[in-house]
Amino acid sequence: MQEKLINLIGSLFLGVLVSIIGGFLQAGTFQFFVTIPWGYILYLVIFIYSIRYLRSNLNSRIFIISYAIGWLIIALLMSTKLRAGDLVLTNNLLAITYLLSSVIILGAMSTLPLKK
Repeated sequence: MQEKLINLIGSLFLGVLVSIIGGFLQAGTFQFFVTIPWGYILYLVIFIYSIRYLRSNLNSRIFIISYAIGWLIIALLMSTKLRAGDLVLTNNLLAITYLLSSVIILGAMSTLPLKK
């Protein structure tokens, strides 16, 4: 029981960490004839492999849901509009793509059946 609780809290903190890294990383672009969103691509690799790690090593969907809650809390805080402006996630196409694609991937990965 204690090991599951530690894994649950660990997956929550992993979601928080990935959300903080992704929030700042998704804005990174490189201009070479067209704009290449290298930060968003790197974020997606980190995001998918962290969820894959939880799925393969912990063998329970509850840990992915805990990860999703941690990710969502930080993503909502980073996209809150204040009087001084947006915190991290501005109102542009890259930030909206970051939020929508992450939510779709989280929903898909948390409902897929686990391998036996």
